[in-house]
Amino acid sequence: MKVIEIFYTKFTEELPKSLFHDYLNLLPRNLQEKNSRILRWQDKHSNLFGKILLMEALKRHDFRSCTLKEIKYNKYKRPYFEADFDFNISHSGEYVVCAMGENIKLGVDIEKIVDIDFSHFSKTMTPDQWKEILFSINPSKTFFKYWTLKESIIKADGRGLSIPLLEIVDQNNIVHYENINWYINRIEIDKEYAMCLVTNNENLKISMRYVDFYQKEIIQ
Repeated sequence: MKVIEIFYTKFTEELPKSLFHDYLNLLPRNLQEKNSRILRWQDKHSNLFGKILLMEALKRHDFRSCTLKEIKYNKYKRPYFEADFDFNISHSGEYVVCAMGENIKLGVDIEKIVDIDFSHFSKTMTPDQWKEILFSINPSKTFFKYWTLKESIIKADGRGLSIPLLEIVDQNNIVHYENINWYINRIEIDKEYAMCLVTNNENLKISMRYVDFYQKEIIQ
């Protein structure tokens, strides 16, 4: 059985500047500079927390030799390490999540469920998916159920939006795409959010680990 750990956090207000900079100083210089170019404090926090959740995951799995300096990117800008594990980060609204597993491929996506104009996304859904969305009791919730699925698939695959979203179709909680079975795990950490984890292994144990950045949990 494969174990997937999902490290996650929720933030509702800006950290004290001194604490924010304590966390920021844990990152390599290039990532600190990238964070400094972000304008909104919410986006700064999401960016920072995602990186530190990854650091916590590396430490938890005893991959201490893998640091953020060793992150590489494929030609589609999908981050990875040259090691026998995979990770994926996602954020939306007040949540940031980082999933990690050894000897497995995975993708995770979280989205806040909000009212949007679905017509802009009709070409990303199959007729059956679109019908289910339109006639659902809660169309927004159903839309984001499918959207997080498609996002997690393209993130796990590693080719991003070069994969046509229309071709991602699930059946019995499995997406079969280009000779690979991706197994779907829908996770609820908040009723106002949709979250999906996909992996290329069916036999999973998922462990959720909450990190409270307001309590200085990870400052060494």
